[in-house]
Amino acid sequence: MEQTKVQIIKETDALTDALLTISHYLRDNPETAYQEHKACDYLSRFLEKQGFEVQRGAGGIETAFMARPAGGEVSRPCVAILAEYDALPKIGHGCGHNLIAAASMGAAVALGRTLGDLANGFIVVGTPAEEGGGGKARLYDADVFEGVDAAMMFHPGRLNIPAKGMLGRIKFKMEFFGKTAHASGSPDQGINALDALVAAFTHINALRQHILPDARIHGIITHGGDAPNIIPDYAAGLFYVRAASLAYREALFERIKHCAEGAALATGAKVKITVDPPAIDPFKRNPPLEEAVRINLEALGVCIDTDDGKRGSSDIGNLSQHIPCIHAYLAIVDDIPGHSIAFAQATDTDRGQQAMLNAAKMLAMTAYDFLTSATLREKVATAFSETD
Repeated sequence: MEQTKVQIIKETDALTDALLTISHYLRDNPETAYQEHKACDYLSRFLEKQGFEVQRGAGGIETAFMARPAGGEVSRPCVAILAEYDALPKIGHGCGHNLIAAASMGAAVALGRTLGDLANGFIVVGTPAEEGGGGKARLYDADVFEGVDAAMMFHPGRLNIPAKGMLGRIKFKMEFFGKTAHASGSPDQGINALDALVAAFTHINALRQHILPDARIHGIITHGGDAPNIIPDYAAGLFYVRAASLAYREALFERIKHCAEGAALATGAKVKITVDPPAIDPFKRNPPLEEAVRINLEALGVCIDTDDGKRGSSDIGNLSQHIPCIHAYLAIVDDIPGHSIAFAQATDTDRGQQAMLNAAKMLAMTAYDFLTSATLREKVATAFSETD
């Protein structure tokens, strides 16, 4: 291993206590999408104490930030190290974003201490609202990533892998409007909005047999009426539709809208479908970057697993459509599912903490590779231009 990477590892190890403190603080103060005021302030102050210049409210988003080592302008090539820190409702950090943020802080500080003049070649971007809010898409649209040549982050999970595919996603509300009446005395005078919503669910369930294996449809009823003896004049549900390609995501969404329209026609209700922007794009993979991640993880003694084919969605998919991105995974559990209280608890185990430290080292080492190797940058750019 070359000397600079050895130094990156030493600098990261020296930050162990500080990074664990970050992880614990975020764990103990979970905040949901666009409400991450404590987290944003805590991480910003940490970077400032480490000699970074921090721009709070990046991209016009109150709980976002952009930071760079003090003492010079950002240069090219430029790498963005991404920090997520939003939590889930009721569950807290059941997706492990406290580890993501801590690892990104470690990578940034280790790079700043090691790179010297090259330290002007990276920034840190605090990206709020990954869980349903599309923060990275909003930050890209606000030009926060202008001049960035690659973006990098890690995610805790069940496997050690450099990357995997992700599904595009549309989040939408389905509302039905009917007419109230006494459910026993004059049911013939009512139009049951809940029946329409249940019928839409039934139509969607029938549709599931006829969709591609990597597509997903799931939803919940958010309002089903007010009393059993009142025919509901309003019912609503919240849904996700996911697919591996942009084209199929849109086509499947159209079929779901037809399910809702059919349910409205059958019951006499009216339907309204409202998309909650931004739509989430599939993740555009970059094999040369993934290979750089694999090499660095193996140098750290991490054994690479076989991808299990399980897929979710993330707003880094939107960013990956515009610039090459890394979204590596490091295992902190075996069989515990994400988005669970048990997964949140696993972030505070020895295994979770070691994964966070390895992630910080890997991110810093891979950023160093990208900044110092014109050959790697050329391969990354070629792969990006050739991949749909």
